[in-house]
Amino acid sequence: MRCQTLVALFASLLLAAVLNAKSPSWKKHTVMEQGHCNTAVAIDANGDKLMDVVASVSGKVSLFIAPDFTTEVVLHRFTAGGNCIHSTTIDVDGDGDLDWAGTIASDHPFWLENPGIENASKGAWAARPIDTVITGIHCLLTSDIDNDGKDDLVINNFLPDDGLKDSMAWFSVPKDPYRAPNWNRHVFALGDARGGSHYMGAGDIDGDGWKEIAVGAKGKPFADGNWFAFWKNPGKEKVKGAWKKTVLALDETAATNILPADVNGDGKPDWLASRGHGNGVIWFENPSWKIHDIDTEIEFPHSLTVADHDNDGDIDAATCGYGSKRVMWYENNGKGIFKLHIVDNLQESYDLRTVDMDGDGDLDLLNAGRGSANVVWYENTSK
Repeated sequence: MRCQTLVALFASLLLAAVLNAKSPSWKKHTVMEQGHCNTAVAIDANGDKLMDVVASVSGKVSLFIAPDFTTEVVLHRFTAGGNCIHSTTIDVDGDGDLDWAGTIASDHPFWLENPGIENASKGAWAARPIDTVITGIHCLLTSDIDNDGKDDLVINNFLPDDGLKDSMAWFSVPKDPYRAPNWNRHVFALGDARGGSHYMGAGDIDGDGWKEIAVGAKGKPFADGNWFAFWKNPGKEKVKGAWKKTVLALDETAATNILPADVNGDGKPDWLASRGHGNGVIWFENPSWKIHDIDTEIEFPHSLTVADHDNDGDIDAATCGYGSKRVMWYENNGKGIFKLHIVDNLQESYDLRTVDMDGDGDLDLLNAGRGSANVVWYENTSK
């Protein structure tokens, strides 16, 4: 009887929390306004529990120190110019701090070694290669693919005639990442990712404990593409070989982003996606993969993030349409029905991340502003 009372009490408290949850309001903060920026990631470089920002702009990779971001530390310069199209954080050397990995679109991926809290903001970080073959990259994703408790990198090969043509791979960190000419490469999409593969998502879709990897392929200027698909992780014995591809949908014009999330609360992870070089945000319902519309009008939603932004127990989403020049937050009612909220107007994006920027316990948004020539973050001010 006492157990039943406690269960009932917990249920009532949970319900009260959900009913009292407020939709976030957002306050815009500027990190930098130096030019076109496609990628920005958050990292607490100096250990003050505030998120600093690493962004690629004006031919360099720079660290901007929170909270005012007026201090810029140049971590890396590109001798031939150019900016990174995508980046991520990963603890490469296992020393407890986050390193950085990125790439110019037409080049090979590399990583920058974080020298530690005392030295992170004092100058350039040592640059080292990840792989010298894969090229034409549009995405780097941090995830533990082989279930060894260590993060790996998933990287696509955007171009059909260079590098790992029409393929995608995951890379495990070598024993000596300081001296290794290449990381350990495992091609899981072997020649069956043709058509301008874009942004990947990784999640255990079938409940077997191993993460599948999904991607959207945008097509144009390539003859193929305009599809969403995922590759099934075959598990321990075969995880380092080629995986089986499952097509979610064809004729999805300008498909780009796709991320796992239990959208309708049935305990089965779905896929939430955007047509980043076209129009619309959608979700695929597991296991039929039926398509549901979230936002049919937004133009060029080339960024996507999923998280419980209003802390009500279900998964929401956010994007920015660089054609619409509008940042959007999509409030989920817990059953896959979304209410649309405008976060900001006259703002572009190529890359949008969910992160607690100010250490107050709620989830903010970090936005690489593309043609808006800035990096900004949106403070979640709801309490």
